[in-house]
Amino acid sequence: MIKFPATGCALLVLIGCRAPSGSLAHAPPVHRPTLPVVRLEIGGRTAYAELAQTPETRALGLMFRQSLAPDSGMLFVFEQDDTYRFWMKNTLIPLSIAFIDRNGIITDILEMAPHDTTSRYLPSRPIRYALEMNSGWFQLQGIRPGDTVSGLPAE
Repeated sequence: MIKFPATGCALLVLIGCRAPSGSLAHAPPVHRPTLPVVRLEIGGRTAYAELAQTPETRALGLMFRQSLAPDSGMLFVFEQDDTYRFWMKNTLIPLSIAFIDRNGIITDILEMAPHDTTSRYLPSRPIRYALEMNSGWFQLQGIRPGDTVSGLPAE
């Protein structure tokens, strides 16, 4: 550990460490771009979501993450309305997903299990956005289908 007395900050440098067995020791290296964050309002509740707006960032999604901060998630933004399918390949944490139409109305909320490579999670009708949060977040906040999301990026 390197300490910087003038600021009180410390820098911890780890060299030659091995990941514990059963962890992500065999996971491929993932380049995770820094994504912009948007503040969303849903039924008087606030969520902060990273924006996945490109095919590459949408494909990576929340794969290989070990946790999400409280009230944080990822907003998938699509160019056109469709019934986009989601899955949990290489996703380590349980998630809830809210499918949102072009008007900001939540159409469906589903629970998604980690490591599930067989289920496909899809909305009941075409959507423009999908918001992934920690499992149970929408239920805990009292958010249901039919609620409106504000703060969504413009088309």
